[in-house]
Amino acid sequence: MIIGKDFNSKAKEILKLMYEKSEGKEALRIDVKAICKQLNIDKPEAKNLFEYLESKDCINIETMGGPYLYGDVSLTKKGIAKSQK
Repeated sequence: MIIGKDFNSKAKEILKLMYEKSEGKEALRIDVKAICKQLNIDKPEAKNLFEYLESKDCINIETMGGPYLYGDVSLTKKGIAKSQK
């Protein structure tokens, strides 16, 4: 996976949107499809972004399945902190 400025910007956008959708709450499930639709993220990019954010302990992948491989994700404490930067 190539990580560049664009990739990191998208990852930050995801965290900020998740923060808004969860109202800053940890472990609240958020629909991946809704995130991808709102940020115009395609399937391969979504897979890479969500796996990256999980590897950095910013999100938890809660359910598998759906059009973007993952169904629901949630923020971790670290993800909440990162979303505010």
